[in-house]
Amino acid sequence: MKVSKINLEKVSVFDPLIVPENPRVQQLINDLKQGKRNFKDTDWAELDLSGLDLSHADLRNCNFFNCELRCVNFTGADLEGANFKGANLRTANLTDADLTNANLMDADLCHVSLKGSILKEAKFKRVKCYKTLLEKTQLPDERITVGKIRVAGENVSSEDLEGKAKVSYQRYKKIAIILIATVLFLGWQGLKFSILFLLT
Repeated sequence: MKVSKINLEKVSVFDPLIVPENPRVQQLINDLKQGKRNFKDTDWAELDLSGLDLSHADLRNCNFFNCELRCVNFTGADLEGANFKGANLRTANLTDADLTNANLMDADLCHVSLKGSILKEAKFKRVKCYKTLLEKTQLPDERITVGKIRVAGENVSSEDLEGKAKVSYQRYKKIAIILIATVLFLGWQGLKFSILFLLT
């Protein structure tokens, strides 16, 4: 397979990380170069848009299903109702983006900045969040899992998350101590009752 060589000196901020072969991707790059920022209701499902600058763009109800979106700049973008199901957003910048009612199910948000973004009513199930920046982020109302930290929907900062992690650790540490003590003093029968008590 013949691989195209890229002259890095000529690559602009609008050029994706991979040379586009899809005409729809090339059209998007051309539109961005011409200053277009309104892409409402556009379907980009399963395309590779890595490295593009979509900052402050109107992307409401856009379809990014299973898209490659690594290093995409979504800073300040309006992504209300956008579909990111199964998308790879690793290292993307979603600072101050509006993701109200967006679908982020099964998306990869590792190393993503969600600083100041709005995730109200967003679908956030089975999302990968490792080293995801959530400073001053408005999270969904539902409970979500962020790494190993489980948080409720609210305005949070990195300090809040660290505090929740400490509280969670102390809680499980106490439960473990209670269960061990129960086995030592009451035996396995007592352990069964203790587990039932903790689960109720």
